[in-house]
Amino acid sequence: MRLNGIIGVYYREMSILRSRLLRGVLSSLVSPALFFMAFGYGFGRQRMFYGMEYLDFLFAGLLAMSTLNACYGLASEVNIARFYFRTFDEYLLAPAPRWQIVAGEMLYGISKGGITACAFILLAWVAGVNLRLSPSFFAALLLHMAIFSLLGLGIALAVKNHGDQGAISSFVITPMTFLSGVFFPVEQMPLALRWLVQAFPVTHSVNLLRAAQGGAQLSGADWAILLGFLILAFSAALLAAKRAGTT
Repeated sequence: MRLNGIIGVYYREMSILRSRLLRGVLSSLVSPALFFMAFGYGFGRQRMFYGMEYLDFLFAGLLAMSTLNACYGLASEVNIARFYFRTFDEYLLAPAPRWQIVAGEMLYGISKGGITACAFILLAWVAGVNLRLSPSFFAALLLHMAIFSLLGLGIALAVKNHGDQGAISSFVITPMTFLSGVFFPVEQMPLALRWLVQAFPVTHSVNLLRAAQGGAQLSGADWAILLGFLILAFSAALLAAKRAGTT
């Protein structure tokens, strides 16, 4: 099977990323780094959650947050390419299956998130976080980044303008970030909110990353839910790409 579509999309996006790599990494790290400094050193190592010092507890959540921002940021890039420069139309007109375009963009989003993750892990190491980076930790992180890359692509192809994009970010992505156990355990929320946040993929990403970081057993249910989100996100992005090519 020829994968020229995946290679072409990925190569083009990464070529553009090289020209703004430092700026992109720094911008995606600003908020998590500030939260890390403010909350991590504010509470310090005095409070314990799940048998972990708060600084270590915070690491997994902020890693999920920073990579989410980097991967979902794909939506803004696709939006600009569609509405202003019309360069995304070149992908849709190319003799490549739509699934290859989606896969190429997903790999690009994962690469962006991976670069941000490496920078944040380095920051956490300098800050004195007790890092336990196992294969299961990186597998959960990869799954998390794939989901939000696809989510960003699907939403960017489905919306009609930048206003719609901003509304989704404000009413979906931001609450998802703050209510998914990034800063404090989900168990401390009211019961209704606890049920609600189980519908957020970030909740399950943070669960897996934090369990791997703490050396605890990873939940099979969290793995299954994230895999379900991955299939759903890929299918939605593919449908959006097909519809975008007919308008």
